[in-house]
Amino acid sequence: MARDDGTVTVPQLPALAEYLHLAGWAVEDDDRRTSVWRPQVPNPGKKLQVVLPVTQDVEDWPERALEALRTLAYAERRLPEEIAEDISYGGSDNVAVRLTPDAPPGQAPLSLASSAVSALHSYVVASASALEIPDLVLPSHRPPWAESYASKVRFGTHSGSFILSLALPLVAEIDTAPIESDHETLFTMPPQPLGRRVTNRMLGAAQKSQELADQVAVGRRTVSAFGDAANGRAAANSTELAALKALGGSESFTYQIRFVQSPLAGNRSEPINLRITPDQQQILGAAADFLRTRQPRTDVTVHGLVVRLYRSRALGPGEIVIEGFDDESGSLRRWRTELNETDYNEAVRAHQSGLQVSVTGDREEHGTHLQLRRLSSFLVIPGLDYAQNEAPTAPRLRAKDSPDQPPERP
Repeated sequence: MARDDGTVTVPQLPALAEYLHLAGWAVEDDDRRTSVWRPQVPNPGKKLQVVLPVTQDVEDWPERALEALRTLAYAERRLPEEIAEDISYGGSDNVAVRLTPDAPPGQAPLSLASSAVSALHSYVVASASALEIPDLVLPSHRPPWAESYASKVRFGTHSGSFILSLALPLVAEIDTAPIESDHETLFTMPPQPLGRRVTNRMLGAAQKSQELADQVAVGRRTVSAFGDAANGRAAANSTELAALKALGGSESFTYQIRFVQSPLAGNRSEPINLRITPDQQQILGAAADFLRTRQPRTDVTVHGLVVRLYRSRALGPGEIVIEGFDDESGSLRRWRTELNETDYNEAVRAHQSGLQVSVTGDREEHGTHLQLRRLSSFLVIPGLDYAQNEAPTAPRLRAKDSPDQPPERP
């Protein structure tokens, strides 16, 4: 690959020719010096054609390649550089965000640019994770493959108000093995590549979120609608909502987000452009907070001190309150949980000795109360004096919903 002027990558002739073929173009004339390509599905009212030399060992190859990219860009309603990225990557979809800050064209406040780049990364990882985890609040540890995929996404800027562009590869090393083909090809594409599923998820989450935000804005729905089960798998998770909010920066500038799909994966939809207003951004941010504070989360670990104990009789299970930090938000809160007799006695000793405990379970919120239910582990964290006098307490692990300890329902 070579560059014409530092902005557009000029593809090699074989790659450009195969892209044309897979994108629905065919050779209609070949005089052994040049080949004339036309779309097999004509553009109404437009007679488009691409003329390629039979070899790129011609003096004006960069100009001819750029002219071909411009024609493809017109036909596909994409930018020439986006098509060049598509060819370079062996197939990639594009997601671009146009920011509109109060700044000269091509510039943006550093805080806004930093916030937008971070939000785009979170958006990609959250949408990739949603393919595996349908929860409205993702666990603190995302699937490793989602982070790995995000690391392969290319980031760039384009001319305009202030445009941030992502090229999301359709096929990555972490994806399933490519499908077999009867002939050698430069672009090997499985039936539904991972990258297309990620961009479809990003688009669906943005469209559904904007739709709900508009309904909330006019009073037809409340923010709680973002947590309704009726939304199904199209519902955005809290991380996606927070990313869509953060793209506008702390001052909530209006921004546009555009989704453009490569023709190499088939079933290509027309480019879709969404305009996210400050009012919508505020609702999306409130929805993200609502989901994080109201929706149950699994496998939450809390570390802290036992500040209250209660049981109705001298022996048996009991309830404790822990003042501590959870492993995601980092905020100091009070958590209620019920323990069996053995763990309760350990909690009493921890309270008397001023030791911290670590509890892992499912986080639920009822009113102003936080609760941990269906515990998977309970551990007293030994201190120096405690360790000298007592054997360290091993974590007590138990299967959730075990027959001898049925889960308590809210």
